[in-house]
Amino acid sequence: MDQGIGTERTERRMRRRGLRRAANGRATGVPSARPEVDRSDDWFDAWLTEAAEVAGARGALADAGAAGWTVLHDLHRPGASDASLEHVAVGPGGVVVIGSVRWTGAIAVADGTLRHQGYGRTTDVTAVADAAGAVTALLAPAHRRAVQAVVWLSGRELAPTAVRGGATAVGERELAAHLVALPPVFSAEDVALVVEYLTGELAGPAGPDQLTVDDVFRPAAVWRTGADAATRTADTRATDAVATPPRADAVPRYAQPANRAVAGLHAGQAEAHADGPGTAAPRGARGDAALRVGLVVLGLLTVGNVLLAWLDAAH
Repeated sequence: MDQGIGTERTERRMRRRGLRRAANGRATGVPSARPEVDRSDDWFDAWLTEAAEVAGARGALADAGAAGWTVLHDLHRPGASDASLEHVAVGPGGVVVIGSVRWTGAIAVADGTLRHQGYGRTTDVTAVADAAGAVTALLAPAHRRAVQAVVWLSGRELAPTAVRGGATAVGERELAAHLVALPPVFSAEDVALVVEYLTGELAGPAGPDQLTVDDVFRPAAVWRTGADAATRTADTRATDAVATPPRADAVPRYAQPANRAVAGLHAGQAEAHADGPGTAAPRGARGDAALRVGLVVLGLLTVGNVLLAWLDAAH
């Protein structure tokens, strides 16, 4: 084989091995800039950096496990097929939805606004707060007040600070201490139930839908299949409405929120129709009637405006 053939590929492979050893030997796990290396290895540098940051993030969150916190990773975001929740921590302090940001340059909080290189990043904060709101809608009313949003600054140091947009900004090393310092609102049983519920709802092959006002006010019969609706009579509804006392050795299950009862239960929860006659249907009937009246009034006003415009044009 002629001298020089294949040497470029071998040198590139050796450089990558050196990068891997250097990344594993650093405390932060993030390789430094290498201006002397050609552009063909940039993808490998980016992959190493991202992998080290993800490993460091999960390691920092694991420190809160000793205090009773359970952290769920890479969950589906309710109502969004192309978005995910990076981390959701559930512990004595409640439910914390965590979104991490990896910014280079100066980061500061000025007048309650999170700024990156002088520019406000309230939009990024709001995105994390919106994700926390989507998780809040899944929970029972007793647990909704315990949901918080946290913007996690990867590789930075910042004491927990409330920022504009509806979240708390915190540095990488300060996150575990922030979770542990939250005032207790959940018992150990609450933590186990919420973790089981969120895992069943958000860790499956697809995420749940986000309900709208129309879903809440729609008659419950709309959600049933034809066979089920035909077989349900007043007697069966009355029988279903009778509460069955739980067994003493029964495993506690998470209570489904009232505004999600018509949209289906989470994985593993048995269905129990508790809607009595004359509850959901009248609300839906009133809403449909109001909608029809509004459409009629709007149509009459439109016709009147057209006639007035035609008369003005004729004169």
